[in-house]
Amino acid sequence: MWDVRSVAHPEKPMHQSDPSDPEIIIPDRLNMAEWFLDARLEEGLGDETAIYYGDERHTYRQLVEASCRVTNLLRDLGLRIEDRVQLLLLDTPEFAHAYFGVLRAGCVAVPTNTWLQVKDYVYYLEYARPRAVIVDATIYPKLAEALKLAELPTNLRPDIIVVDRSGAPAPDGAIDWRAELARRPATAKTEPTYRDDFATWLSSSGSTGNPKCVVHMHHDFVWNTVAYAQRTLGLTRDDITLAAPKLFFGYALASNMLFPFSVGGGCVLLPERVKPADYYGLLARYGATQFITVPTTIAKMLAAKEAMAGHDLARLHSLISAGEALPARLYRDWKRLTGVEIYDGIGSAEMFHIYITNRPGDVREGSLGKLVDGYSYRLIDDDGAPVPRGEIGTLVITGPSAGVGYWRMRDKSRATFWGDSVRGSDKFYVDDDGYFWFCGRGDDMLKCSGVYVSPLEVENCLIGHPAVREAGVVGHRDAAGLEKTLAYVELEDGHAPGDELAADIIQHCRARIAAFKAPRRVEFIAELPRTDTGKIKRGALRQLAASLPAEALA
Repeated sequence: MWDVRSVAHPEKPMHQSDPSDPEIIIPDRLNMAEWFLDARLEEGLGDETAIYYGDERHTYRQLVEASCRVTNLLRDLGLRIEDRVQLLLLDTPEFAHAYFGVLRAGCVAVPTNTWLQVKDYVYYLEYARPRAVIVDATIYPKLAEALKLAELPTNLRPDIIVVDRSGAPAPDGAIDWRAELARRPATAKTEPTYRDDFATWLSSSGSTGNPKCVVHMHHDFVWNTVAYAQRTLGLTRDDITLAAPKLFFGYALASNMLFPFSVGGGCVLLPERVKPADYYGLLARYGATQFITVPTTIAKMLAAKEAMAGHDLARLHSLISAGEALPARLYRDWKRLTGVEIYDGIGSAEMFHIYITNRPGDVREGSLGKLVDGYSYRLIDDDGAPVPRGEIGTLVITGPSAGVGYWRMRDKSRATFWGDSVRGSDKFYVDDDGYFWFCGRGDDMLKCSGVYVSPLEVENCLIGHPAVREAGVVGHRDAAGLEKTLAYVELEDGHAPGDELAADIIQHCRARIAAFKAPRRVEFIAELPRTDTGKIKRGALRQLAASLPAEALA
């Protein structure tokens, strides 16, 4: 179903990775359901555990059969190749059944955040126009309300399939998942899709407005799985993954399902939100070897490190961290506590997954590591000109896993997708050894004394102070209208806010970074505003800063 072989390489551009593995060749005919699931049966792994869910164990054979039942149901409802199916599902085995059933039918999966509000589901119904929605019973009431409000003509109203693990019947007008699948055969013909057929829409950040759906092909997921999960991280059949993010995020969809399935490993699915302190017990219970998480969760686990007592993490060999920059202090504290390595990296929905990362045997704390083999990059200034190595620029990443574009957003697509290249707004610099250092999003960057200042650099310096737990840095104009650095600080337990402490924190920064970068003022805050994925809401901090008088930073 796929082939990896060596081919002659043309002369590489200056900023291209230097591959030692053969080029990844994806065949024209490709369906992800066959590549990620059916191939495990061909390898004799049908009775091996693919999913750990509570006390349940679900084998690869069971997943294949369940996905075939879903495919048959969708086809009986009249869905055909390229029709979209929205997934509003918790992290349960049914997510895997639905996802691969959709792909096996040749349809397009649209995983959607289950933590949204009614208005957000109205947006998705009108924007994605799914032919069917597979929804968990706990989310159904919001979807039902959204269906009343959505402006959809009768012929575009989707079939609603309700998944209720309690066994309760589906609401009136909806299709009962359990009852209908029981009537369908456990075998189905897999749609013979092409590598360039659409497979999944991944939602890109909606921090500046409504989410944008990135259109991805079957090819993209397989290519990055080989390049990143198999070749860079070295995942094997012995691995069991567990994730803090949920499967509706592309980050977890890959790291906690697609990646382990590709090598015959297993994944742990947790439908509920988990307190950070409880992850120690879960990792030990399932013998997880890799924990997929974000820096905020790592910080909270370290704050609750006493919860680690009595839990055997001997099988845990690594953490995968992404979503925001991992401060060097957190890396050191975690490594000191557990001895377990963290591979911090960066990816995006636009490029499907991680393309720059630290890796086994090659970690530089505080950095994002190096390019994943097969990707190349440019750093450019605001005018599009290349910046010298060591200077801050906007990243343009190039690689075979780039999406086609944003659905129904022509102008944004043309501004972001340049063939196999994706131009983001993130700022980086690359050191002389080829390690990438994240400096912040373009709209987060500060310009003090005519020079770009990374809020991440200042925040990393701030959390080096023993009284500082977390920090968020934004710009604020002084009395002369010049931009200066303003820090919002969460304090560690046992420290009280005050002018003397604020002055000490500022002096701590001035002793370690350039004076013009150090905060001119420190504001103490009980808890920094964050998104569902744990990222600091700098927009909310800027609104707070706007209420301060300009003289405060003079």
